[in-house]
Amino acid sequence: MAIPRLIGIDLSGEGAHPAAWRAARHEPAAALAPARLRARLQAVERAGYAFAVLPDGPGDPAPGVQARLDAIELAAFAGAVTSRIGLVPVAGIRHAEPFHLANQLSSLDLGSHGRAGWIARVVDDDALSGAYGRARATSDDALVGEAADVIRAVRLLWDTWEDDALVADIAQQRFVDVDRWHHADFVGETFSVRGPGLLPRPPQGQLVVWADEHALSPRLAPLVDVAVVHGVDADAIARAADAARDRGIPRVVAAVEVLVDTRLASAAARLHALDARAVWRAGRDARLLGTPSEVASGLADVLRHVDGVLARPAVIDEDAAAIAGEVREILSETVPLRIPLSGETLREALGLERPANAFAVRGDAHPAPAVLSTAGSPA
Repeated sequence: MAIPRLIGIDLSGEGAHPAAWRAARHEPAAALAPARLRARLQAVERAGYAFAVLPDGPGDPAPGVQARLDAIELAAFAGAVTSRIGLVPVAGIRHAEPFHLANQLSSLDLGSHGRAGWIARVVDDDALSGAYGRARATSDDALVGEAADVIRAVRLLWDTWEDDALVADIAQQRFVDVDRWHHADFVGETFSVRGPGLLPRPPQGQLVVWADEHALSPRLAPLVDVAVVHGVDADAIARAADAARDRGIPRVVAAVEVLVDTRLASAAARLHALDARAVWRAGRDARLLGTPSEVASGLADVLRHVDGVLARPAVIDEDAAAIAGEVREILSETVPLRIPLSGETLREALGLERPANAFAVRGDAHPAPAVLSTAGSPA
């Protein structure tokens, strides 16, 4: 029996095409308006997308908009206005404070009832470092080493509360069972974290950690649940997927650019009109262009090699509905597709087990003297 595949969507800007904002169904100044963001998020959930990637990085969402939203904060907003779709913000590791990052992501998983993931962005450049007032990483190896430290520390902080550590017993004035509440005591190459985290363990135990294939060195691969791979065609994607699996990554998703015929114009005509404004140059991702049937055929070729696709619509307001509508209807005739159920976690949608708590497995005990009371001081 074939394993169902997932279709997710990249919600970067107004779409993958650099002139996508010109075809958006709103003025550039409305790009960050809460009502418009809510409408888009609810629309992609209703359309049946399994997950949405929420971007982070320098740059503005459209000309005339001199601002952008933090990806984790946008995901938290999305968690409040959706109920099924997985939410996967991109958050960089180079300038992250691991303690705060772990708490932000825990809060996101709690607020979304277990629908959260995290794409660890392993990138550094002059503009990014300058924005934080820090020097660039001294080498690619140093950057990967810092990334490994951050992911390990964040994962450990999520585990500092065992699943039943929160007692909240008013009658006995007990808030936390300190035997199930731990210090991280993490010491890495570039920093250390004492811990514990500020919040109970996330509903998923640990959020689903994603990373781009370029970052999947032997040091990072064991820390990652989902690899996002790239390739200009299905064969190249297959090779990248095999390489990720050889490194032990449990799930593989391929990024694919998509531009579909609409009722008003063919995909070729739409591309010509958009390219007249700004040329959409070929990159590292496969590009599917044409009728819904042609796009569905291309996706079927890709899905033979991966667990899902991260669709990158040329123009979100035009292509997202087409992908989730006629394209998926045709695709589902040959490829079983999975739509998340209400109350399902992102781990469950991906077929990933809930991980055991690292401290519970080791049988560690917290060194605190006794019990935290509801009065706010050790009893």
